Formats: sequence, C-alpha cells, structure tokens
Amino acid sequence: MARILAALAMCVSLAAAPAFAQNQQQEHLQQRLEEMRNAPSDPSLPAVNALTCDQMMAEMMSAGSAERPDGSRSCIAGLRDETQGRGVGPNAPRPTEAQAAANRERMAGLGNQVMDSTQGIDMNRMMAVSDRFQSEHCPTPQGPQPH
Repeated sequence: MARILAALAMCVSLAAAPAFAQNQQQEHLQQRLEEMRNAPSDPSLPAVNALTCDQMMAEMMSAGSAERPDGSRSCIAGLRDETQGRGVGPNAPRPTEAQAAANRERMAGLGNQVMDSTQGIDMNRMMAVSDRFQSEHCPTPQGPQPH
C-alpha cells in the first residue's frame, strides 16, 4: 500500500507542474486527481483517529487487495525507470522540447495507471490511515525471511 501511495504522490506532484497539463490526456489526469482529492469519505466508517493498529492494518490490507496489482506494479516500475539512470542536478543535460513532451506524456500515462489501479479506493482515507499507522508505531507483519 505504501508503494502505491508513494507512486500516486509522485504522479500528483508531477501533475501540479504547470507544463504538465499540455495535452488532453494530461488534462484528463489532472481532472481525475482533483476528483479523487475532493471525493467524500464514507461517513459510516469509524474515524481514522479511533482505529486500533489491527483495524488500520485490516483496512489497508482490504484496500490493497482491491487494487489491480498489474497496473500498480507497472506504474511503480515505470516511475523507477524514469528516476534511475537519469542525470539529475545542475550539470545534467536539459532534455530537448520533444524529450520533455515525451516525458510528460509518459508520466501522464503512469499517473492514469495508478488512478485505474486504485479506482474505488478512498485514497484520502488510506493516506490518513497510513500516516496514523506510522505515527502510532504500529507493528508491521513480517513476511517470510530469506534464508
């Protein structure tokens, strides 16, 4: 779940850049992100600050199982590919206008993959649950350890 939230945060931050909303696909992603930010939470759910660690874990696991894993995994892999092996900093070569446009298009596609993989999940609530889970120092289940 944390990986999905990090990928979504990366896409959201990229969507906020003024040059990002240059074509129809990118504008559509921006609209979807705005709708997600403004979506009301289910009032029948208990308040996040009233949940126990076990309840938060169950809620995150439930949301995680609702994701379409292929889309989220490919988006995370795409974001990793975008950030690895590229020169960053003052000495890095600036991309050409065509490369910059292709990069924006690729990032919009990755953002849409995240949006598709998290369709129907209250991401605002999931981020609040995740933040509280960390702040409460809730134990995380340990998977099988490599030998």
